[in-house]
Amino acid sequence: MRTDDLIVHLSSDMQPVRSGTVTRILLGAATLGILASVLLMLAVLGLRPDVSHAMTSFGMWTKLIYTFAIGAFGFWIVERAGRPGAEMARPASLLALPILAIFLLAGLQMALPGANAREMVIGHSSRVCAFLVIFTAAPILAATFWALRRLAPTRLTMAGAGAGLFAGAMGAFVYCFHCQEASAPFIAIWYSLGIVLTAGIGALLGRFALRW
Repeated sequence: MRTDDLIVHLSSDMQPVRSGTVTRILLGAATLGILASVLLMLAVLGLRPDVSHAMTSFGMWTKLIYTFAIGAFGFWIVERAGRPGAEMARPASLLALPILAIFLLAGLQMALPGANAREMVIGHSSRVCAFLVIFTAAPILAATFWALRRLAPTRLTMAGAGAGLFAGAMGAFVYCFHCQEASAPFIAIWYSLGIVLTAGIGALLGRFALRW
């Protein structure tokens, strides 16, 4: 069979992909990954004892909103990465908004009269925070990679970084329910570090794990 005939034969039965397929695959994987992350956090780290009181505090909602916003932009990047040739510049640039917001809030808190800047930055768990974010994010990262392998990413490093960004942010979101730190400077530095490190892990793994 000639090459042209083979191409025609292979393409004759192709069906268009249903609208929303990429999003559904990623959402399904993300849901499973987040559930696994919650179970891991509860089994290994445990829920903070004052969680009901914490849910009424400004610090808790600062953490939740910041990590969820990063996760939303990370999911957008992953969704674009699963489509060959789709541009990722817009979600990547908009990612600066929550980052600027948390560092602005951190600066305002540290500028308050009587503020203890060192305590705000170091807190009680700065040595472990970033690593525990990575730990909590691991199931989400694995699930997101599984979903991407069912899609068609072409920029593997960028796709892996997006998966790591999403996983790191949502892992940090889950970790919020264990962590008792509440200051914006702590969140801006240590939560962000955990998210960035997870994105870096995703970028390194993406070059190999996402190959077709």
